[in-house]
Amino acid sequence: MKTIRIAALDIANRHPLGLKCQTDSTYARFATELAELLAKQNIQGFEGRNVKELAIVLTMYYEDVLSDLGMWYSFTERMHQLYGRYLPFFDVDEKQYYRDEPNNVDIRFLIWLFISRTEPGYIVSPDTLAVEYASEVVGELMDRKFEEMPVNEELKEYFAHPAFENVFTMQRDAQKWFFFTNYLTCNEHAMDITMQQGMRFSRNMNCPPQLALRVSECVSVYENKLQPLALRPNEWLSMLLDYNGAKEEAARVKEQEYLPFDFYKIVEAEHGKGFTLETLDGKKFHVTDEDMGMPSDDCYSSKTVLSFFVKYGDRYYLGTESSWAPDTKAFDEERKSREAQRNQSKDERENLIADNGGSPLFYFANADKMKSFLKDTVKMPAQRVETLQLPKEQNITFTLFVRERDLNICFYPEVAKFIKDDKNPYYDAEFAKTNTFAQLFGMDGDMVRYLVGNDMLPEATINCEGGEEAGKKIVHDNFDFLSRMMQGNLY
Repeated sequence: MKTIRIAALDIANRHPLGLKCQTDSTYARFATELAELLAKQNIQGFEGRNVKELAIVLTMYYEDVLSDLGMWYSFTERMHQLYGRYLPFFDVDEKQYYRDEPNNVDIRFLIWLFISRTEPGYIVSPDTLAVEYASEVVGELMDRKFEEMPVNEELKEYFAHPAFENVFTMQRDAQKWFFFTNYLTCNEHAMDITMQQGMRFSRNMNCPPQLALRVSECVSVYENKLQPLALRPNEWLSMLLDYNGAKEEAARVKEQEYLPFDFYKIVEAEHGKGFTLETLDGKKFHVTDEDMGMPSDDCYSSKTVLSFFVKYGDRYYLGTESSWAPDTKAFDEERKSREAQRNQSKDERENLIADNGGSPLFYFANADKMKSFLKDTVKMPAQRVETLQLPKEQNITFTLFVRERDLNICFYPEVAKFIKDDKNPYYDAEFAKTNTFAQLFGMDGDMVRYLVGNDMLPEATINCEGGEEAGKKIVHDNFDFLSRMMQGNLY
């Protein structure tokens, strides 16, 4: 077996902004010992890099709990607020559950979480015996080392007395930790996501790739909901600050308002007075020269800026690097396009649900029948319908969902087979048993909640040690949590 070595830098890289602490070497030695222990366990697919990463995740949990940092506490507290229990799946005796000590059930959940987020589209059953046994072995090591491990006072101080208080850019960058490296909330594919988005920004902003990547990192902080509870980074940071006593800063972080990466018209600009800007939907706001990053002289004669903004406290701030234009052509074209989309077929769509007996669901035998419905009933322009990228096979069913809150339309192939509805002639109970869970969470969050609320997914299950009925119970009892976990931004 190849030796797995975890360095102090591996631990520091999991801290906010890569903060290096005096305790890093001690936790690195513990993580190395833990990795060697995990490598001996029979967890399918866990070897090499996976073992190393899992060891680091569990070590960061250990450091969090021992140092009273509050990350795990914040998660379990929010779980309790949402569901009346500290953890999904597992029964916890609250009188014997101490959140300031490592618990085997916590470790078991974290192993499950790590496997789930490193294997896209695959959810291992939480009752898997190999995971349970591994959690017990890890728990024994943590108990044995408990008195030897140091408290990370530097990291505790970082959250108790945040240096980024009232500094927008510092708290923005602190939020990146939750998306990129936090043991509980990070997206394992964060770098791939930001790289792909950065390439698009590089083309749209006509700027160097490295600059576009920085823009992408900042945008990602505000546009992503993070596992396992589909909360945004500012919500996680706010909970952590509140736990550590920085309550005013926690409130400011939580309440900040994000104005998305978009075109903004410059209504007025003057040295010393700043910029008055207008959003595509007509909202006006003011940004001072300082909060705009002290832009160059030519920016004051520009008419459009492409970037994002954040209201933090009582001031608006430029969120990241920006692109400027001498006219409002792009702004005007984008506004016209969005207004057309908002107004398109609105009258027809308002009657769709009522005319369908109050149901927002429509079922079609194939793509051609759905396209005819979109053109003839929804009144979607034929040219737009014909550009839809749809499977051409005649035996693929489609389900269309009208989202009542904004009348947007979503449609999905083959999901009709697992939706039990009197209006649906394509329901297939045997197909539903093996496919519902795998396909369900790629759909719109409103649609999933509608299906669950109307008991239309009777065969939703997960393969587990306890058999089919036990799998159904796990899904039924933890459905909202699983939706948050699996859907993220779609939730």
